[in-house]
Amino acid sequence: MARILLLGGHGKVALRITKFLAAQNHHIVSVVRNAEHIADIRALAPAHNIKLVEPVVASIEDADDQVAARMMVDIDWVVWSAGAGGKGGPERTKAVDEVAAKRFMKAALEAPSVTRFLIISTSSARREPASWWKEDDVAQFNRSWSNIGAYCQAKLDADEYLYEESRKTKKSGWQDIYVRPGMLTDEPGTGKVDLGKARKAGSVTRDDVAATVVELLKRDDVGGLWLDLLGGDEPIESAVQRVGIQGITAKE
Repeated sequence: MARILLLGGHGKVALRITKFLAAQNHHIVSVVRNAEHIADIRALAPAHNIKLVEPVVASIEDADDQVAARMMVDIDWVVWSAGAGGKGGPERTKAVDEVAAKRFMKAALEAPSVTRFLIISTSSARREPASWWKEDDVAQFNRSWSNIGAYCQAKLDADEYLYEESRKTKKSGWQDIYVRPGMLTDEPGTGKVDLGKARKAGSVTRDDVAATVVELLKRDDVGGLWLDLLGGDEPIESAVQRVGIQGITAKE
């Protein structure tokens, strides 16, 4: 089983990812900023092995290159689910969603043990509307950039950095994976999604985002794929298999 570094461990999607991965006997090192969140993280461990979930208190924003490198020791996979969450204005959004993300991407690429880096981004992180979108998709994309442009730009810059640096690496088995959901909801998961070249207008449950992340981490054929994600009609396992086998990507 894999040893996974989960950055931004107390986010709503991250909590679900932790629970799902631990249930499959993976070891999760969950990085949280606030010590008050430790109990929440530990509660996600399966009863048969509470040591599978390991909370670590650290500031991702304040971590330097050396701290990021130390966090990668003995880690197999990295999941970036961190973000400023709109707190602190555009400057902090850039500091966390772009600058800190790049620092941990660089550390992961340089760490001998790490073979996967999955980032949870947004379908708005693109330079222009997707060619397959309809009018309402484009309108929602434009609203996102108008309302939260600093966030969209930071996510785009981080995604492009990881993609470009990953194409340079000579690491065996390296996979850079981009999960790009639309609007998130807290409704119960349906187990069905629209994955790959999805529309922009719509929503997806946090349950289904987390389940999709878990399925993607299992595969060895999804490296370099930018995967837009909404609720849909295709079972998650089937959708992940389809994009992997066919090499479907939303990157243009």
